Order: sequence, then structure tokens, then C-alpha cells
Amino acid sequence: MRRFAALFPGQLSEKAGMGEALAASHPRVASFFDRVSERSGVDLAATFFGDGRPDLHADLPAQVGVFAVSVAVLDVLAEDRGLFPSACAGYSLGTYAAFVGAGVLDRWAALDVLLEAERLLRERAPAGAMGFVIGLPELEVASELARLTRDPQEVAIGNVNAAQQVVLTGRREPVLRALDHLAMHALKAEALPLGWPMHSPALEPVSAALAGFVSMRVRLSWPGRAALYAPMLGRVVRSEEEARQVLSGQIARSSRWVDVLLAMASAGETRFVEVGPGDLLSKMHRWTLRSSRADVLEDPSGIARFASTLGAPAPGVSARPAAGEEVA
Repeated sequence: MRRFAALFPGQLSEKAGMGEALAASHPRVASFFDRVSERSGVDLAATFFGDGRPDLHADLPAQVGVFAVSVAVLDVLAEDRGLFPSACAGYSLGTYAAFVGAGVLDRWAALDVLLEAERLLRERAPAGAMGFVIGLPELEVASELARLTRDPQEVAIGNVNAAQQVVLTGRREPVLRALDHLAMHALKAEALPLGWPMHSPALEPVSAALAGFVSMRVRLSWPGRAALYAPMLGRVVRSEEEARQVLSGQIARSSRWVDVLLAMASAGETRFVEVGPGDLLSKMHRWTLRSSRADVLEDPSGIARFASTLGAPAPGVSARPAAGEEVA
């Protein structure tokens, strides 16, 4: 059985050189990168190939680059090996690629939502901060935060990545104070290089504006070809209405990645792959689902190794269209 669950990374997974080997090996990927560059204003090759540019970690290039590489990996899996995921989940920014992988949203519509979200964040989001805490259970972190403030917009748990790893989000000074406080008890507590309070209720106005864009401008294909899971819900998405809520609302809602992994495993998924740059999600996978494996698919060699373990056909054999390519 060629069943596998695709996990899509978010911002901070971007790195120099990502996508270069895929573009060199697959002309269609190079063409796709060119179209993404034109549509987004981010020159992917100039920004990421080789040693990369110093600004590759800036919000817009990072988000566009991670999305483009993730979708390119989906294309290579589909076109060369005839492989399509049975389930998809995206970590934060990875939500947009997950919608494409599940066949719920066309790639160009997904990119448009990403670009609109970035524009709204840049224009309307309050300054903020995020930081991770390792070595304390969620309930203990929540209890300590309640001692510091009763306002979740100041500081709250934005991501629950594993049993003892959470990410704080909120206004800069309250987040930094909370990290200092929790560092006395945790194995590690550090700020992340992010300037927006992602997955915080402070972003509700941005989420509301994005919901209007999604309602007016975005057409979904429901149900898709694969199960779509959402960290905002901590489970599978059950309707088109929920899918729209996730697409616009996940930036302002807490992300329960650990619950998504457990839900996927409970639904019968045993083979997981990280689709895109980096290996952060594969590490989170090991922390939660120790009995199954997670492959990292970001270049041609990794894709080939994974495909061979599934007994996929030789390159060039594909019975279905590329991921998210149904609508131009």
C-alpha cells in the first residue's frame, strides 16, 4: 500500500539552497518557481539558490519560498512516481501547502491567500514575539502564565508541538518576561526570531479581514482527494465551512500539532513524510509517534529513496494531474 501522510513545514524552515536541486533536475519545477516569483515579487532563485541572500529569512521571501518548495516536492512525487498523500497537515504557514496537497485548494489560489495574509499582517498586525519552552507540560506552562497575566493577548500558548514542548505568543515584553520566568523550571526557553504574535487572539482583526478575502475570492474543491487535518482544530477538517474557517482563522488560533499527529495515527496513518525544507516536523513526529517513521522530502535523492520504499513506478509514470494543478 502506498499510503502516507504529508506534513508541511512553516516559516523558520527556510534555508539557503532550498529548491535548487529540484529546479535543476525537473524543468517543470524551475518553470513553477519562475511563475511563483513573478506572482509574488520574490525572486526564488536569487533569494535562495547557492549561498542565498541575507534577507531570505524576511517574512515574505521565507513564506513564499517554503510554500513553493513544498508544492514542488508534491509535483515531483506525483509526476515522477504517481504518489499522492492520503492525509495532509500544515504547521502554521504550511497550512497553505497542505490545502494544495489535499486537493482542496488550487496552488495559485493558495499562494494568493498566503500573499494576502502576509500583506494584512504587515499592515495591521501588532508587534509581538514568540518563544519556545521545552521540558514542561502544557498544563504547567498554562498555570504559570495565568499567574503572570489574565490577558491572552499579552502572552498565551500559541503552539502545542509535543507533550513537553510549547510555543508562547503575544506582545513582546510579556512574552520575554514569561520566557525568563519559565527558564527557571524548563530544560530550555528561548525567543524565536519572529516579530508577529502568530496564533494569538491579538491577530483576530487580521483573521477577520482575511476571512472576507477567502469568502469573496477563494473557491475550494470539497471534499479533496486526501484527508485534511488542521492544528487549529486538532483533528481532521470535516466540512467546507470548517476548511474556510481554518484557511482564514488559523493565524489567530492556537495550534495543536501534537493532537493532529495523534489523530492521524488513530485514523490509520503509519507512514509520515515532511514535504518541504528542513526536518523540524520529523523531529516533532519522533517526540510524539515513536513507533512510526517520518521521511524528509526536500530534494531529488530524498524523494527517490522514499518512493523506492513504497515500490512506486519508475520516473515519468503518472496517472493523475500534479498537486493542486486542476485550476489555472
